[in-house]
Amino acid sequence: MRIALVLNDDFSTWQFRKGLIATLCRGGHTVFAYTPSGPWVRRLEEIGAIHRAIPLYRFVSPLRDLLLFWVLCRWFSRDRVDLVHNMTVKPTIYGAFAARLMGVRRVVALVSGVGLPFLDGGGFERRVLRVTVVGLYRTALGLTDRVWFQNPDDLEFFVAARLLKAEKALLIRSGGVNVEEFSEAAVDQSAVHKLRAELRLEGDGPIVVMIVARLIWSKGVKDFVEAAKVLAQRLSNARLFLFGPYDHGHPDEIPPGYLEALESENFRAIIDFRTDIKEILSLADVVVLPSYFGEGVPRVLLEALAMSKPIVTTDNPGCREVVEHGRNGYLVPIKDPGSLAGAIADLSDSETKRVRFGRRSRAKAETEFDERLIVERIVRELYGLGC
Repeated sequence: MRIALVLNDDFSTWQFRKGLIATLCRGGHTVFAYTPSGPWVRRLEEIGAIHRAIPLYRFVSPLRDLLLFWVLCRWFSRDRVDLVHNMTVKPTIYGAFAARLMGVRRVVALVSGVGLPFLDGGGFERRVLRVTVVGLYRTALGLTDRVWFQNPDDLEFFVAARLLKAEKALLIRSGGVNVEEFSEAAVDQSAVHKLRAELRLEGDGPIVVMIVARLIWSKGVKDFVEAAKVLAQRLSNARLFLFGPYDHGHPDEIPPGYLEALESENFRAIIDFRTDIKEILSLADVVVLPSYFGEGVPRVLLEALAMSKPIVTTDNPGCREVVEHGRNGYLVPIKDPGSLAGAIADLSDSETKRVRFGRRSRAKAETEFDERLIVERIVRELYGLGC
């Protein structure tokens, strides 16, 4: 089979889909990765993918979207693609239109969270965007053979909203995580040593609480900052760190300078795009994500599971998939810094509980979210191929 994966950036394709690509290539299939150009293209090619550059602009731009549609039509035709797998909003919409126009035999899609258009509020522009996306989704998913959802809430929402027929929907929880790559044994200790110095964590140090996320409000950044203020009075031995880059141009972006101005003795923001996530997570005693974003299943929480970490996250679609409340972490209400602080304090006060919860997290990663199991289901149930 000649299979095209259409995604919105080269890094996410490498980070989240390299296991799928490698499996397909080993199976004798020709795999095309259609993404914007970037520094991670070379790594995709090293594992066997053929890269095709596409002009995908993340935000609203009808003219750029028409250009994307035209380029996809051209590549689908030239590459004689048999199966197209579209992922994220714009590929799912314009990839379906282009694939059907070019006569591609099978078209599938991933809806990895409902995303920004379906968040509550946002004013007139958000409402217009929501209506537009709903109309485009309904048409594109009507042209799609099978649609993969990563959590049951999103599946039920799309079916109830009549965006697709129930028989087209497939639930595979998350894209999985490589449990060998993300493990305590695989951590680069020399990198951890340098990271400790960067964070000024000396000796055994304090309890480390950590969030790793894009700097948009709906990841719960403000709630994390407010929780840090509460914990400054309750926990003298806890340090809270936020790792993530600003997401310039995103409608929900946090303005530059906001976090820098809030740094305190117990809270610090490391504002940068990082690739050493495994080493960063290895330093955490507790991993936090107070998201109210339209998540699929957050990748960082899967990585935290595999790294044997207790987790505090919101009772939010996608986030709740990774936590068994009271067994490997805590679920707290969205936009509730007090509950968030209380859950963090509970875990910070008990090393025994952190260890027990961490073991359960690792077991959950191995039995439910191992990338090999997920990829097998994608190939068999979504693509309709033998593994």
